Amino acid sequence: MKTWKKVTLGTVALGSAALLAACGGGSSSSSTSKNPQLELTTDITTLDSALATDTYSGEIIGNTQEGLTRVNNEGVAENALAKDIKVSDDGKVYTITLHDGLKWSDGTPLTAKDFVYSWQRAVNPATGSQYAYLYSDAGHIKNASEINSGKIKDLNQLGVVANSDTELTVTLTQPVPYFKFLLAAPVYAPVQKAAVEKYGKQYGTTSDKMVYSGPFVFKKNAGWTGTNANFSLVKNPNYYDKKNVKSNEIDFQVVKNPNTAVQLYKQGKLDEAPIASPELYSANKGFNGGKDYVPLKEATTAYIEYNQSGKGTSNPTAAKALQNVNIREAINLATNRNELVKQFYPGSAPATGLVPAGMATTQTGEDFSKYAAQPYTYDVAKAKELWQKGLKEIGAKSVNLTYTTDADKPVAKATADYLQTSLAKALPGLTITEKIVPFQQRLKDSQTQNFDMVMTLWGGDYAEPSTFLNLFTQNSGQNDGKVNNPAYEAAFNKASTLPDVMDDAARNADYKDAEQALFEQSSINPVYFRTTPSLRNPNLKGFNFHGTGLNYNLKGTYVK
Repeated sequence: MKTWKKVTLGTVALGSAALLAACGGGSSSSSTSKNPQLELTTDITTLDSALATDTYSGEIIGNTQEGLTRVNNEGVAENALAKDIKVSDDGKVYTITLHDGLKWSDGTPLTAKDFVYSWQRAVNPATGSQYAYLYSDAGHIKNASEINSGKIKDLNQLGVVANSDTELTVTLTQPVPYFKFLLAAPVYAPVQKAAVEKYGKQYGTTSDKMVYSGPFVFKKNAGWTGTNANFSLVKNPNYYDKKNVKSNEIDFQVVKNPNTAVQLYKQGKLDEAPIASPELYSANKGFNGGKDYVPLKEATTAYIEYNQSGKGTSNPTAAKALQNVNIREAINLATNRNELVKQFYPGSAPATGLVPAGMATTQTGEDFSKYAAQPYTYDVAKAKELWQKGLKEIGAKSVNLTYTTDADKPVAKATADYLQTSLAKALPGLTITEKIVPFQQRLKDSQTQNFDMVMTLWGGDYAEPSTFLNLFTQNSGQNDGKVNNPAYEAAFNKASTLPDVMDDAARNADYKDAEQALFEQSSINPVYFRTTPSLRNPNLKGFNFHGTGLNYNLKGTYVK
């Protein structure tokens, strides 16, 4: 999710060295509360599973709503609201049986018809769900693409049918090996029609304008108002598997300053805190004898998107420049990834492509990112040569480009400062103007092509390369830069259709070709693969980090 997955609960943030001393006042790593005390580094934006695009909202939605499957701590998509899932021999038809007696949090029955309504709502273009692509481009559900594009107006043509209150039939246009993982995604979770119709545009804007299907609901008088920084989740008494929900309550607070988060951790007021800046990492990695240190290996790539649409840029010259492959390649070559990681992102690694390390393996067991690695190198001499060539091609002597990033994370500003100086030094005639905006505004600007260059983070929704490599297809709702790369498009389409989709070796070769096509056209600028160093209370149990999908499944989380 640009999101979601664009950032995680323990997101990277740059600390101020002047505040480090204040963080060391405590000595205990154990929370003073019997309830898990967790933090978010940025406000959540919505509880509507069809509209959420960021990790923060996705984490809360993923623990208050339940889908047909849920990814367990071993990374397996196991049955959740589904009691049984049968797949036809050709891999195109899924017959799904729900548990008997399922209920919404308000006590009303939850049936197969709720899934039909929810899925139709998600692909309905009037809803505006950016994650509708998980039904069409990724899920290949019959008619999902046609409905989402407006070619088919009848929502009942979507390939999902309720045979009874407890049985669904889902029809795909082709086999999808990872479909059970998609069923665990928040956008596939059921929503209650009565609640959507009752609250209208206010649905999901506060916790009391919702009905829930998952292990947790919001605590009465401690819910989310849409703006507050503190809220609590409590066990859902109507959840079908409530006996396996380990905590009666989990408390959250939004802590945007990473130094404050570390201080709260050392005071026993948080059970986990990121230490992702060089200063915080050096000062705190050995806290409590190193027993609290945990590296969160994320399936997340940070990359710079170029607005290649010709619209929405800060000036006409910028539009021409970003549509020029030589100028884009020059910027890529002038990006010193090793130095950026060294200075600002301890534990992370320079990106060698779009698909991050540690997320997926090939049919031979090789890490896919290594198999498909591209030579994203730092070469100032070649960068200058291509830069001058590109300027000549667009008839300009200089270019002013805005660089958009988040105001919510101090490290984002530090990265912007570094790029502003280093790129201008490497490429004579280039001026970088920083545009530092709140996280939510950055998402909105990206979606509306109101940018020149924007730093984006994407984390995998499932452990297969397509969760990244489908981002820049022509029809993808995540293709904010409006990449138009025929070779990439052809390679991804080949990987996504028969016969290659059912042949691991062929599919991976196609994915590698897609990575190569992105590199050769400098369609994007991959910067780093993220790992977030953190402190975690050793007594916090069942709090397992997942690199893809829902980062934290809180169902089994508790303080010992």
